[in-house]
Amino acid sequence: MKTLSLYIHIPFCNKKKCDYCNFVSFVDKQALMQKYVDALIEEIKMRGKKEGKNYKISSIFFGGGTPSVLGVGMITNIMIALKQNFRFLRNVEITVECNPETATEEKLREYKLAGINRMSFGVQTLNDKILKLIGRQHTAKQAKEAVELAKDVGFQNISVDMMLGLPGQKIGDVKKIVRFLVRQKVNHVSAYSLILEPGTVMYDKVKVGALKVPSEDETVEMYNTVYDLLSRAGLKRYEVSNFSMLDYECKHNQNYWKLGEYLAFGVGGHSYMNDTRFANTEDFDKYINSIENDTFPIVSVEKLSLNMRREESIMLGLRTREGINIEDFDNEYGGHILKDKKQEIEFLSSRGFISLRNGHIKVSENAYYVLNSIIMKLI
Repeated sequence: MKTLSLYIHIPFCNKKKCDYCNFVSFVDKQALMQKYVDALIEEIKMRGKKEGKNYKISSIFFGGGTPSVLGVGMITNIMIALKQNFRFLRNVEITVECNPETATEEKLREYKLAGINRMSFGVQTLNDKILKLIGRQHTAKQAKEAVELAKDVGFQNISVDMMLGLPGQKIGDVKKIVRFLVRQKVNHVSAYSLILEPGTVMYDKVKVGALKVPSEDETVEMYNTVYDLLSRAGLKRYEVSNFSMLDYECKHNQNYWKLGEYLAFGVGGHSYMNDTRFANTEDFDKYINSIENDTFPIVSVEKLSLNMRREESIMLGLRTREGINIEDFDNEYGGHILKDKKQEIEFLSSRGFISLRNGHIKVSENAYYVLNSIIMKLI
């Protein structure tokens, strides 16, 4: 039986959106949380009738927005609906994203009882001044306490997001958060570089000179610092921005990177099944109305051609430690990549950018800084 990942979008933010965020999220709809959760549960039931018998669920991810702003009991009710409408693999990974200021012992204990087995904290930095500059609602103290509380409650699988290239950020700030995570024995770290998205508060501030971000070279140095410190502590890079202890890689993200099938619930959710991408409306009211009328809230559908899937497999595969499995790739897409891209592969290999090992094409450890160029040559 095929496996499927589920994504649950919770589009509510605590007080305000972060200044760099362009995700589908709202700060003025907290009064509608219960109504939204009710709609989510109905969408889960609708999808369960259509897809529930055809798949087993390998991972579930509650993202946002800020899932942890939901009231006590809401995550539990969503989990009950998922269990009633889908079949889970025995080792299913279930993650909830949590902002530190919303992490209470009551909520964390609820999550654990509901079957959540992985917590992901959006810490970003432990510099309070920078946290305010980027519009985060928590302090460094709250971030530390949230991680410690999750451990005390009994969570063994804890991930922390951190950001690089933030306004005012220095190498010392990066070392501070990484050393804290190492001391706490956090077993998964995502280290993302700031992307200035048009339409966000931060984009506008940087554009007019009200904020200054580190140079590209400075951000690369920050990334290299993260890589060095985490590697020494036993957290290995298994994707460009993701590091983990052995056996604590994020199954949910790995499914994305392998172009596996996934189904998203909620406003703005994007799904991929049967070589087809489809997306829910980003309009909150239209989403609710659609579900209340027993209609899937889909607003776009795109069938991926064989060549589109081939290119995405190259792009995503090269981002990972595993790389591209040559035999699997040839079987899936036809042709022979070693022959079809002979000149390009020889060029990249001779310069140490890629290696051919154990039937895989992999990007060399010191070549991730030119990853985009490597990808373009092979697609």
